[in-house]
Amino acid sequence: MKRALIAWYSRTGYTASLAKELAGMTDWDRLEIRDLHPRDGNWGQLRCVWDQLTHRRPDIAVQDIPLGNYETVVLAAPVWLESLAAPMRTFICRHRGQFGAVAYVCTYGGRGAEKAARQAAELAHAPLMATLAVTSHELEQGDYRRRMDDFLKRLREFRITP
Repeated sequence: MKRALIAWYSRTGYTASLAKELAGMTDWDRLEIRDLHPRDGNWGQLRCVWDQLTHRRPDIAVQDIPLGNYETVVLAAPVWLESLAAPMRTFICRHRGQFGAVAYVCTYGGRGAEKAARQAAELAHAPLMATLAVTSHELEQGDYRRRMDDFLKRLREFRITP
């Protein structure tokens, strides 16, 4: 069984940047979740809001990987309207029951990280081993690395080797 996989969805690139940085620091396998419909511009933002308000699960494209082959899946997604981003909601629901241990990473504008983490855990039917929440400002300034080290340390405590 493989140790860990990091699966991420990113609309603006912030979450992808953080997920790739974590993957680069570890030997985790990588899995990108892509939205099948563009979310650029005003219409794209409106789709984000609509999906959040209606709890819709939009269509996604993702490589078919048996998640049961991993001890831990690290889920990385942005927070939209103080909730878990809709494409990650789709991914988790599609793979419910296949997760071993779960950790959660998010990027956000300032509020909703805790609520989004709770939603991820509830949808996955698994407690979170560790969480990391980084604001877009912190990501731009590099003011999150100590917390990222703490996140990786927490995973090591569970014998998940970064």
